[in-house]
Amino acid sequence: MKQKPLSAEDIMNRGYFNLKQCTYSPIAHDHNIDNYPGSDYNWGSPIPELRKDRIIFNLHELFKYCINPLVRKYGEDLGLTSVYRNMKVNKLLGGTPNSQHCYGHAADIVLTNGVKTTDLFNWCVLNLPKYHQIIWEYPEKGEWNSINNSFSWVHISYIKGNNEKINSVSSTDPRIHKFYKDEDTFFLDNFTHRIKIADPEILD
Repeated sequence: MKQKPLSAEDIMNRGYFNLKQCTYSPIAHDHNIDNYPGSDYNWGSPIPELRKDRIIFNLHELFKYCINPLVRKYGEDLGLTSVYRNMKVNKLLGGTPNSQHCYGHAADIVLTNGVKTTDLFNWCVLNLPKYHQIIWEYPEKGEWNSINNSFSWVHISYIKGNNEKINSVSSTDPRIHKFYKDEDTFFLDNFTHRIKIADPEILD
């Protein structure tokens, strides 16, 4: 007798993080929004990419190729600050209307042991064989700590069949964009794309 195939939820739950952790959002909780995969499609969206099965598949791929290798490197010091967001939650957070988070393609991560986002970003760039984009987000905000509500983080995404390995920095500090100006980069909407590494000396 054949074994019943694992559901996408089962596959996710066998990893280091479970689906509940990937959908939890303090803003969703505070606004009584049920932030579950497929909720946008259930609200009447005709976009098939917003179906529950598509989003959970995308989350599985993201964790398989990007997040789980990071857990094997950093263990329980790796923290998720935002993974899946439905459209309502994404809007409240100020995300772009077509955010990768809404499709299960992206996660925002930090390290909770004092390791800087420069090290986290650079480890991802140098060691992950497949990813769509890694963004060093707002380095001028400083590192994560338990009492700081505003901090830098790393955004990482994986899109099956579209993993061009874009490395970017997002910042409102012109010094950061100026630092990368002489490299083979381009600037667009507070992002400098195609940077090589996150340099920890930028804000010194």
